[in-house]
Amino acid sequence: MKNTNFEGLGKYKEIDKKYFNYLDELSKMEIPERDFIFQFPVFVGQVNLARYLFFYDLYKQIIELNGHIADVGTFKGSSFLFMAKMIKLFEPYNTTQVYGFDWFEGMAPSSQDDKNQEGKYKADFATLSKLIELQELKDVAILNKMDITKELAAFMKERPQLRFKMVFIDCGIKEVMESSLEYFWPRLVKGGILIMDHYNMEVSPSESLILEKHVGDNLIKQMPFVRQPTCYVIKEK
Repeated sequence: MKNTNFEGLGKYKEIDKKYFNYLDELSKMEIPERDFIFQFPVFVGQVNLARYLFFYDLYKQIIELNGHIADVGTFKGSSFLFMAKMIKLFEPYNTTQVYGFDWFEGMAPSSQDDKNQEGKYKADFATLSKLIELQELKDVAILNKMDITKELAAFMKERPQLRFKMVFIDCGIKEVMESSLEYFWPRLVKGGILIMDHYNMEVSPSESLILEKHVGDNLIKQMPFVRQPTCYVIKEK
């Protein structure tokens, strides 16, 4: 008999219950909107904070490599713009940019994906584009609205010079992951880092096999302090 009570994300169900209760209470408090920006460490949960410390930790490991950053599955742009701002802070005189990729229509799972994800993570391209403009990030944040499965091949062919030192894939859809790894892994420079959000998780059943097919003998690692992303690979072979 299969017992799934504590498998995968079920491990965190009590922690998550308390956290979402906290969010409900937070929404009832009369807190000025600007405080959520200027005083954000007061409000952010440790799980979300760990996610960005993870990106920062890995970014510092590849900062001296020559290459761009790719963010596949950009959604509302949190990881995409976080990376853009790190580039602004730490690489003001290098050519590094971050390329974001999303079709902005939400998830469309196939029979080999988790059907519970249907329609999730739909975002607005115009809103994110406006935020890039307002924050004067257009020189480093290159946003691409596209269907990865149909348009990435042509995008790469038109840009034979593109090389990446970090690639973050957060999509959970089999065809999107296959297309992404087919074209981004060969363009990832030696010593560069590939990050996957759902490796070894039930919400993306095919992710483990697809990743292992492409990375070969390179070690699949994890950080002890972060829940997601679940793994990263340093390209050595």
